[in-house]
Amino acid sequence: MIFKQLWKNKNLFISRYSSTLSTIFALATGYQVRSGVAIIRVSGSLATQSLLTLTKETKLEKFQPKKLYLTKIYDNKTNDLIDQCMTVWFKGPKSFTGEDVVEFHIHGSKAIASVMFSILSSFPNYRLAEAGEFSKRAYLNGRLDLTEAEGLIDLINAQTEQQRKQSLYQMQGSLKDLYERWRIDLVKSLAHSEAYIDFHEDQHIENDILTGVIQKVQITYDNISLHLQDHRRGEILRDGCRIAILGAPNAGKSSLLNILTQKPTAIVSSIAGTTRDVIESTIDLGGYPVIICDTAGLRITNDPIESEGVSRAFDRANLCDLLIVVIDASTLNMNENLNEQIDQHLSNLFTIKSSSLNSLTKLIILNKIDLVKEKNQMKFSDNIIPISCISNINIQEFLSKLTQTIADKCTEPSFTTPYLTNERHRIYLTQTVEDLKMFLLLINNNRDLVLAVEHLRLAIRSLGTITGVVYTEELLDVIFRDFCIGK
Repeated sequence: MIFKQLWKNKNLFISRYSSTLSTIFALATGYQVRSGVAIIRVSGSLATQSLLTLTKETKLEKFQPKKLYLTKIYDNKTNDLIDQCMTVWFKGPKSFTGEDVVEFHIHGSKAIASVMFSILSSFPNYRLAEAGEFSKRAYLNGRLDLTEAEGLIDLINAQTEQQRKQSLYQMQGSLKDLYERWRIDLVKSLAHSEAYIDFHEDQHIENDILTGVIQKVQITYDNISLHLQDHRRGEILRDGCRIAILGAPNAGKSSLLNILTQKPTAIVSSIAGTTRDVIESTIDLGGYPVIICDTAGLRITNDPIESEGVSRAFDRANLCDLLIVVIDASTLNMNENLNEQIDQHLSNLFTIKSSSLNSLTKLIILNKIDLVKEKNQMKFSDNIIPISCISNINIQEFLSKLTQTIADKCTEPSFTTPYLTNERHRIYLTQTVEDLKMFLLLINNNRDLVLAVEHLRLAIRSLGTITGVVYTEELLDVIFRDFCIGK
């Protein structure tokens, strides 16, 4: 009952909100880039007024919805020709925003856009759109849910192929479908529980109905718990896999960074301690976004600047998803157990400053392998790769291993088994799980059934907050403020 009321209140809010909305406009294409075509988007109840006024037409019937027309547009005050462009309109609710939408596909001149903005601003009840306002209206008019809207902004921001896939699946409703199935199952369980409380004595509702509720809630609890145990795969893909290159001075960390970025990102020198600060670069590796950091050589030093660099290296490493540890292979004794020497080397590095790096995934790179004569006798575990940054020995093997390791951390995006992509989702899903746990605990121990049902109601509310079935204006502001103007 409470959720029917919430949805009714939402619809009432949308009705009142829509009736007082201004008609908004904005440039839907890039602001800073000069281009052949720029699109000005107009949305609202008065949107078609701009189409008729600027084209000097009197009847909207001349323009069929969803059809492009080559038209001349004029200044409605001076009668001057502004541009010859393509125009199209979409009749609400079958538009992106759910309102009437008009688009002017003008030539990509700042002068033309400036004149258009000046004219549109002069129309009654017209104003420039705020960031994300078109998408916010799409949500309020039921064209998108919040997870789809978040997928849309992620798609706009996508830099790599795998990010594109994940955000596109989310925009098409992969997370929405999953969360809505769970929410509907819980709503049914809530309805059955409340019916049992209200009518089981008078209407002789059988106790089996509670058994079914417990089973259904337990299944949903297990599914959401498993969904949360994702090792942040979706978030890593969305935000980028963070990698720190660590090692002693002169091990070849900066050379490795330059190989990964394919440009002289860091200074390479035979002088120990050249890198003092964290050098960060973003790359696309096999379609996965990677934020890779070169760091100061790890050693105990009396130099206060170098010591600060070492401290920053550890701080950054603790924030990363993967470590690449570079070891100078020429410092190893080939006649002794190499794996034991490598373990000891890592132990010495990581005890320079107290840290929790041992729990992080690592790739061990033995650089300068070209200086080792007995390299044919070497045998290593899978995460240890001998290379030479100077001679390019095994570089492709290293890149393949690194790409596969990153792919394992992110996995291939899938519509049918989507991963969490946003910390907001994780927070509300965690709250959902906690309330479902309390429901099961109370009801299985024959405790207060009314209190148990209240936890079930809270779980549904938390789950509904993710998709926007339950929302606050503050929540919408947080989500849509990251959108660009014109979307």
